[in-house]
Amino acid sequence: MQHSFINIASTHTNDKSLKIHYVETKPNNPKGLIVFLHGFPQFWYVWKPYLDYFSTIGFHVLAPDLRGFNDSDKPKERSSYDIKYLMNDVLAIIKHSGYKKAIIIGHDWGGSIVWELAEHHPEKIEIAIVVNSPHRGAFAANIRKNSFLNLRQTLRSWYIYFFQLPLLPELAISCCNFAWLEHNFRSWATKKDVFSDEDIEQYKDALRKPGALTAAINYYRANTFGEFGMGVVQASMGKKRFGKISVPSLLVWGDQDPPLDRRLTDNMEEFFSDTFRSLHIANGSHWVLHEHFDRICKEITRFIDKYKK
Repeated sequence: MQHSFINIASTHTNDKSLKIHYVETKPNNPKGLIVFLHGFPQFWYVWKPYLDYFSTIGFHVLAPDLRGFNDSDKPKERSSYDIKYLMNDVLAIIKHSGYKKAIIIGHDWGGSIVWELAEHHPEKIEIAIVVNSPHRGAFAANIRKNSFLNLRQTLRSWYIYFFQLPLLPELAISCCNFAWLEHNFRSWATKKDVFSDEDIEQYKDALRKPGALTAAINYYRANTFGEFGMGVVQASMGKKRFGKISVPSLLVWGDQDPPLDRRLTDNMEEFFSDTFRSLHIANGSHWVLHEHFDRICKEITRFIDKYKK
């Protein structure tokens, strides 16, 4: 596994270029490129066992630290974390790797990036695979139809609104040696031993790096009331329609996800013009990637084998 950096020309007016850190493994005669996108509050490390697995079956695998996380550059302006810039980073990584398109697998915020790429840049996405991140259109449609779900999800998303405050979220998360972080990893998991002490320290160390915690929270500050988040609000009022995704897509969902109700994924097939499949894991949490590694690898491999051209 090789650690590298890429300099990306940013389209944000105040970011001339960004240095993005990534890890990759490239076997001889690879079957294609798989790019893995992590979520909050993680970094490339979440994908380590998946990188090992998919490289052994012949894929060129690559996992970046998304901008703001771990060893990648951390722009100071919150607007730099708008999802359109996050998408641009991924497109630059695909081009840098020498491919016209890639299989993209994302979790949490990484999953949101995958859905947006699949809608707006389908020519660059061979297959889209998302773990515990609902499509914006399905999210909006389901809360529009169900006022109880709308209220329940708003309450479960309290932390998103808390993150809009200045400084206080950083203080709360970093307090007592990042006790909040450890609590979320351990208490949310359905398998309580799925995170080792070493794993927890890796995630803590990544957020301790100068500027990393504020950058991570800025994902929420830049997007909740930006076009990304307000697009959900507009769609829930019938004022916005999302384009259908035209690439084969797989959703993997841990049904015991504390912040995200599984009903947000109901009728998601309406937002796809190509193949859409979903895999719900009843005893999986938001950390289903860790809890059900073998099963997820098997299901993703089966999906890729069937729909990769």
